[in-house]
Amino acid sequence: MDWQVKPIARTCAASGKELHVGDLVTCVVFKPLGGNIERLDVLKDHAASFRPDGILLGRWTREVKERGEEDQAQRAQLLASREEFFLSLYEDPADPSGDKGVLKHILAMLLERKRIIKQVGAAAEGQLTYVHAATKQTYLVPMIDLQPAHILQVSASLDMLVG
Repeated sequence: MDWQVKPIARTCAASGKELHVGDLVTCVVFKPLGGNIERLDVLKDHAASFRPDGILLGRWTREVKERGEEDQAQRAQLLASREEFFLSLYEDPADPSGDKGVLKHILAMLLERKRIIKQVGAAAEGQLTYVHAATKQTYLVPMIDLQPAHILQVSASLDMLVG
């Protein structure tokens, strides 16, 4: 599966200020209660105090580029965004909808293929153990027999992440 990173919005979701080339933006993926998964882009200065209305699924930071440069920059940042999003899924263990578990599984497969994480040992208690190559940190990923329903469950989140 290959996706493209969705372009950054042109205004900050927290302040309403216009985003300019060179600004650092935090992309926030969340699921409103009873709603579809959404992605909002917030100036990094506002990211710490920004609270999305719903369950935070993940976040990553990137720089606003010129529209022409953005395509090239997006390809370079695609893998980093996936990695940051995967790691951010572990910041809060709450997962009442089960979306985080599915996202962890899908992103783990993608990151393992790129050798950013590596599975170690056998599955135990319904979880796979992965080690992050750069930090040597261990992550437990739910072992899921992916079904079309799982992909549909998180498709909006994947679209928000990668467009």
